Amino acid sequence: MDPEIVVLQAGLDQQHAPGRIGAQPVREQAASRAGAVSTTRVALLRGINVGKAKRIAMADLRAMMESRGYAGVRTLGQSGNVLFTATHPDAALEQEITASIKTTFGMQVAVLVRTGAAFSAAVNRNPFVARGVPATELHVCFLSATPSAAMIKAIDPDDCAPDEFVFGDRLIYIRLPNGVMGSTLPDWDRVLGVRATQRNWNTTTKLRDLIA
Repeated sequence: MDPEIVVLQAGLDQQHAPGRIGAQPVREQAASRAGAVSTTRVALLRGINVGKAKRIAMADLRAMMESRGYAGVRTLGQSGNVLFTATHPDAALEQEITASIKTTFGMQVAVLVRTGAAFSAAVNRNPFVARGVPATELHVCFLSATPSAAMIKAIDPDDCAPDEFVFGDRLIYIRLPNGVMGSTLPDWDRVLGVRATQRNWNTTTKLRDLIA
């Protein structure tokens, strides 16, 4: 197993928070009884462990996720990449995890959630891979919502050269031939009016492989 990947396993002697039965939120148990299907999700936290700001140890993040009743909790790297299973819709999970981080760590952190199937499909559609672009130049910027067509049209690709970008389903495929520090791309949050968090291709493909 990749040394970056750590799996949290709940011990039999774990202390459970009030309002939970067997470390599972009551509403999760109700959903299970109602026949809701628990599926693999990917949660992407924005802007943690960058410099000295917003430091969260992955062991603590895994413990927080497990205390919320999520199963199969795993993290990849230190930038806030979490795999887990849950029954709730993605939007509800984003709100719940964001609130839990605020309560647990005292930080306001944006969280984007994708189903495992959606995440893998998006990774496999990268048009730059089909062109044979070196993996070291590739990144994916995940978006909280689909930007308006007018906002996308307002971004002139020529102004960003030699960097390249292609919009997908709530994400942007990015090519940075001069690296992140040499990027000429705009601030996506500002120009698109959505929350965005970026991952390099190495991290993105590792997450996809873990889902599989």
